Amino acid sequence: MKEFDEEKILASLFLNLKGPKKKRDNWIEIANNCKQLVDYYGSMREVAEKLGVNYEIIRSILKLLTLPEEVKSLVKNNEILFDVGQRIARINDRETQTKVAKAVVGLPSHDAREVIQYAKKNPDADLEDFKRRMISSKNRMEKVHLTIIPLKEETYSFLKNIGAKDGLSPEKLIQRVVNQWIEKIQNER
Repeated sequence: MKEFDEEKILASLFLNLKGPKKKRDNWIEIANNCKQLVDYYGSMREVAEKLGVNYEIIRSILKLLTLPEEVKSLVKNNEILFDVGQRIARINDRETQTKVAKAVVGLPSHDAREVIQYAKKNPDADLEDFKRRMISSKNRMEKVHLTIIPLKEETYSFLKNIGAKDGLSPEKLIQRVVNQWIEKIQNER
C-alpha cells in the first residue's frame, strides 16, 4: 500500500480541479485521491473546504468509484468522459451500467447523454441499434434557408385562422403553400 502524503494529494487535486483544464490526471485517480482525503479528514465537506470547491463536486467525483471495474477502466482511459461516467453512475443496475458504458465509448457528451436517457427509459433495448439510428439521423443534415416575410396583422390573423383548421401554425401553413406552389410549377414544366 502506498504511503499517504496529504500535501501531495491536496496539491494534485487542487491542480486537477482548479488548474488549467487542458490536461488532467485520469478521473479514477482523482476519485481515489478524493477518497483518501475523505477517509483522512472524515467528510466530503472537509475535503471540499480544503480544496476550495463545492461539496457536490467531491460527491460526484467519488460517485465514479461506485462504477463496475470495467466501466472505471473506460473512464480511466478517457474512452468515456467524466460527465458521462457520472450519468452512468446514476443507473442503479451494474450490468446496465456496463452495457451503457460500452455503447457510449467514444461518443461526445451530448450523444452519450441521449443513449443513457434512452437506456433508462428502455432497459431491455438494443443500445447499439439506437446508437446507429441516432448517429445516422444526425448525419442527414439539410441546409435550410430562413426567409422573413413582413405581413400585415390582418393577413397574419387570416393565415392563423386557416391554419388552425388543419392544426398548423401560420409559419407551417406558409411553408405548405409555398411547397405546393413549387410542386405545381415543377409539374407544369
